Amino acid sequence: MQKTNYEKALCIAAVVSFILFALLGSIHFWCFNESFYTSEHNKLTLYGKSIADHIGISDEDLKDLTHFTLSYLNDPDASLEREMIIKGELREVFTDDEKLHMEDVRDLNLIANRLILISAVIFIASMILIVIRKYSFSLLFDTYRRVLVYISVFLGVVGSWILIDFDSFWTFFHHIFFAGNDLWLLDLRKDVLIMIVPPDFFNHLVITIVVTLVVLLVIAYMVLRSLSRKGEAR
Repeated sequence: MQKTNYEKALCIAAVVSFILFALLGSIHFWCFNESFYTSEHNKLTLYGKSIADHIGISDEDLKDLTHFTLSYLNDPDASLEREMIIKGELREVFTDDEKLHMEDVRDLNLIANRLILISAVIFIASMILIVIRKYSFSLLFDTYRRVLVYISVFLGVVGSWILIDFDSFWTFFHHIFFAGNDLWLLDLRKDVLIMIVPPDFFNHLVITIVVTLVVLLVIAYMVLRSLSRKGEAR
């Protein structure tokens, strides 16, 4: 009985840590994929202009500014102090409110980075123990399948919400993760930060993250099902 309970706990640890890693890994990959930003910047417009033209900088400056901003989010010692020529005038790029909001975003990202590492370690350690102790992959697959039911319902609800009313989803997201301030309420006509990543950008970003997560979950399902069947065939 004790061994069975230990085996179950190990399978739960492996499944939960994998799903957390897949979620946070998908978020991190796309949030820091500069090619994705370039692609979106080339497609999106603001008030009938390209994003670079609306800000008042060149396409190369936009790429450079995007890299600078993303690098800041992974460096706890970095600063957002920066001057650029915008619309022909040398000025500080970000306002104090934008800088304060980005500090909040950076804090969340640094926590997420730690969780990615922790979940990866737990998953790898759990899988090593499962293999070494020759536990059944059938139990692991069954555990994953049960958890996946709840995850599927959650993703179905969130995905529908995003497709039907992204604005309310995005507002809810900010109220949860940035409770206590409204620094995230930026102006598309004057705040450079939101010009770099306008609402349509975030819409595409979130959808891409959800799709990536679903693909990873499906691949994991197929791999575990195959391993489970091979184990039963022995």
